Amino acid sequence: MSKYTLPPLQEDSTVTSVLEPELSQGKFQDKKPQQPSVLRPKLACKVNYYQDQLIFSQDGRDFAFQVNSQSGKILKKFISLMDGTKSLTELQQMFSANNSELFNTIVRHLDEHNLLDDVAQVRVNSGIDTLLELEDLTTELLNQQVDENLFLKSIKSETSQLPINVVYGFLIEHYHFITQQCCFDSPGLSFQSSTKVRQLLNERYTQEYRQDQELVMAALNAIGISREQLADTMPLPETMGMCNALTYWANFEPLFFLSTLGFLAGQTRNNFEFYSKACERVELDSGFINPIRQLANSKLKLEPENLSRRIFQEIPHIDRQTKQRFRGQTYLFVEIYNNFYTAIWNHYSSASHLLRRVSAI
Repeated sequence: MSKYTLPPLQEDSTVTSVLEPELSQGKFQDKKPQQPSVLRPKLACKVNYYQDQLIFSQDGRDFAFQVNSQSGKILKKFISLMDGTKSLTELQQMFSANNSELFNTIVRHLDEHNLLDDVAQVRVNSGIDTLLELEDLTTELLNQQVDENLFLKSIKSETSQLPINVVYGFLIEHYHFITQQCCFDSPGLSFQSSTKVRQLLNERYTQEYRQDQELVMAALNAIGISREQLADTMPLPETMGMCNALTYWANFEPLFFLSTLGFLAGQTRNNFEFYSKACERVELDSGFINPIRQLANSKLKLEPENLSRRIFQEIPHIDRQTKQRFRGQTYLFVEIYNNFYTAIWNHYSSASHLLRRVSAI
């Protein structure tokens, strides 16, 4: 049994913060690099009190602290309060600064022998706060990649002209994306955690899905591409990659999937607005441009608010581990999104045929 002799207990005096420098040498501070005010020590052992000893026992190990009658009484109270409900600062404020060496010694030794846990204050992240963090991260990551994405860079330029095949290819890939939309929208329509969220998703689905498909189809019909031809056409791998990722998240990480809806809607709305202007610069036929212009205008009217924000207002809290997981998935999401537009430029800017026909394989 390890034994420690504690210094004598002195009379009460003014309280000061004394534990931080002492604990900086121990393991307790290293486990969680937080301020002492939020460290909440909790005994990870059993304690037996004797007239001249405090014995701490854990898994067959015993550690004894020699005390006198006066210090034993105070230490019993001090130990009983180390239950994870009070911070170190709060514990300090209950005892005398003149006894700082006594408390420093016992806490340091308990820490060094892994007899303490840290029960930190639980941070509750509201749904909307978590979403705003994810939005900021998404925007930051996308901005880092825009200069290298020739499609996104060109479409936002007021002077550049997109190659005609890229103009058409953009719409072809969006048609494929829209036709796959039911795969990742439908799981959300039965979202179990909130009736209000289900209502918001159902409103979006019924308003947007059929209208988008018909307007895109009308524009493609104007350049001689029929629905039957598109049924015999393969989307780019990156297009299916984005659809498959969203479908996976919708089924297995529904809350993260919902966090992407506002971003996707906003970016699609902006991209179609830029796209309609790009079509006008190329001076395409009105039969192609008019449905595109109508689609861009309808998106501006349809979703003036961020759908994800409306949804996450209904989510009361998200735990820290879940938020961290969502941040990691955001990196993957932005990469997939960026690859989708990069592939449109890379393929259609050099393709000799617009349609990748399945029957030609």
